[in-house]
This record gives sequence, structure tokens and C-alpha cells, in this order.
Amino acid sequence: MALSLYIHYPFCTNLCSYCDFYKVRHNAKLEKKYFDALSTELTLAADTIDPDKRKITTIYFGGGTPSLMNLSPLSKLLEQLKSHFTFDPDLEFTLEINPESIDVDRLTALKELGVNRPVFGIQSFNTRLLRMLNRKHELKDSFRAVYLARALGFENFGIDMIFGLPKQTGRRLSDDLNQLMDLSPPHISYYQLTVEDGTPLKKRIDDGKLRLPANDLMAAMYLAVNIECKNNNLRRYEISSFALPGYECRHNIRYWEGGEYLGLGPSAHSFIDNRRFANSADLQLYIKKLIKGIRPLIFDTDDVQSRMSEAVMLGLRTSRGIVRKEFRRRFGIPIDKVIDTQNLRILAQADLIAPRKERIYLTESGFPLADEIIRRLIK
Repeated sequence: MALSLYIHYPFCTNLCSYCDFYKVRHNAKLEKKYFDALSTELTLAADTIDPDKRKITTIYFGGGTPSLMNLSPLSKLLEQLKSHFTFDPDLEFTLEINPESIDVDRLTALKELGVNRPVFGIQSFNTRLLRMLNRKHELKDSFRAVYLARALGFENFGIDMIFGLPKQTGRRLSDDLNQLMDLSPPHISYYQLTVEDGTPLKKRIDDGKLRLPANDLMAAMYLAVNIECKNNNLRRYEISSFALPGYECRHNIRYWEGGEYLGLGPSAHSFIDNRRFANSADLQLYIKKLIKGIRPLIFDTDDVQSRMSEAVMLGLRTSRGIVRKEFRRRFGIPIDKVIDTQNLRILAQADLIAPRKERIYLTESGFPLADEIIRRLIK
């Protein structure tokens, strides 16, 4: 048995207008307290995990802006991890990077620490769109980050992009795609913008200062992303994720397939021994609790029905779909007892979903309508 490990680094130098992940402004003194608390949490968490499960196959540092972190405590944390867990020889070690926060020395140091899959949050190559999102990097920063990764021998790396932005025209998306493909990344995450409550971007849209593209333009943008990725041998394996064969993100696949994972850091989530729990999304509380030797846990009260609905949603977002045998082994009942089979038949007749003997998956026509299809299937 094995685990994936997620570590949340909550610090940013600026706060992007669209982001609702937990974050605070970077502060060196607070960062030191964070790493001290993280070290304590790691020890406490490791003691609760069955020795048979103390093998880590993937590590993912998210944030926040993990590429800002002080690398000395990171090095110590990794040594501590190795004292509690064994690392898979084929460990996938991902770390999110803002293009403006990286240089050759820092990227070299991260590689020496074991990071083998940097992910660059470029989002767009259009400067006006970046400023609207309150992103601070310039076009040259994006190119430099990827060129450095190539020069330093990172075989595996990813680029994160967004479509469906206010003021994003079809021409601007086409420009983004052309520049993205010129960089030949082995992995692309291309997300449709989600306007989250409580974000500055949501307020500007609600106030009428910005407007999202029309739904038909959104659909055309998603189709264009898919076509361009396919033309460059990047296979869609999840609704927003495209990779060259063999470069799929194994860490995210574990989430989508219901595998076990441990989350450390404020707001991080875990799923172990069929229990879901999360850390408080409050850095000060996180630190105070761990100074006292107490993990700041909040346990998930979702019932089995909610978990089955989530499994349907996550499964259908992948190209693999829902494997009937795996669903039954996980929950003890067949998938057909959980979904609306009448709507399944209607959607199948419309060639939007394929209900096969071994698995259920969305067709090429169904992927752009994934959210609506899932809504119709979940009872």
C-alpha cells in the first residue's frame, strides 16, 4: 500500500484576483513558524499511519506560491519525511512555480532536492489578461522559466493555463495556444475560469465592470484547446488535463480514482482508511494548535451517498470514466444503483455518454457538456 502526499504552502507575494485557495502575504518570520508547525504535524501524522502504508509515490507542493519558499527548511522537511516514510524509486515530485519567482539557481536547487516535475502557472501569454488577474509575471518570465527547465534537464514539467477570461477573444486564445505549443510542454492543464465567491474578480463581474465570454464562445474555446492539444500529441486524460503519453500527473489521478493521500499544511485535505479530514484554513490557528502538539483537524461528515456522487463526478471528468468493477469494490453496490439510468439511456442515445459493460465514459461530444451531464445522472 502507498500514499500520495500534498503539502500546502500558503504564502504569496501578491493575491491574484481569481484565486480562492487559502493564502496569506509572504512574511519571513511567519514562514519560519509555518515550517516549524509543519515539522510537528508531519511527526504527529506519521504516527497515525499504518507502517504498511508509509510509502510515498507522489509529492505535490501547492499553494500559494511554493517557489517562494526558503529552501533550507524544505531540505530539512524532506529529510524528516524520509525518516518516517519510504520514497518510491519512481517518485513523482511536483512543485508549483510562478514564472517571476524562479531563476537558474533556485530551479537547480529544487532539482537537487528531488523536485522532478515543476509546474509553471503561466495562465496566459497576454499581458493585459495577466494584469486583470493580478498576475505579476511578464511574457519573458514565462519563456525563461520553461527554457531553464529544458536547459536543466527536467524531462517532465507542466504548464497551467486558463480560458474563458473576461476580455479574452478567440484571437487572444489562438495567440495563447500558438505560444504554448511553441514551448512543447509534456503536460498542460487548461482550466475554464471559475468565478469564485469572495474573490475580487467576482466583485468586478457582479458590479458590471467585467463580463465573461458568451457560452457559445466558451464552448468554442474549449474545442480549440482540445484540437490544438490533439494535433500536438497531447492526449486528454481528464477534462482539463492533456499530456504526452506517459506524462500524466499521477498525483491528480490518485485523487480522481479514490486513492489514499495525506495532506499537510493549512487547508490541506486527506483521505486515509476511508476517512476524510482537512486542516483548518487559518495559518495562525494551524501554528497555535501544533505548538501545543494538536493537529488542527476538521473531519468530513459527508455520508456514503455524497462520496458516491463525488466518485461519479470525478470519474466522468476523466477519459477513463467510471470502471464498474472498481466502483462496486469501493462502495459495495453497482454504479447503476447510484445514477439515474433513465437519463443515462437518453444521454447515450444522444451520443453524449457511452455506458459499456466494463465502464461508463463521456464521448467526445459529451466532454464540453460534462457538468450538465453529471448533474442529470446524479440522483
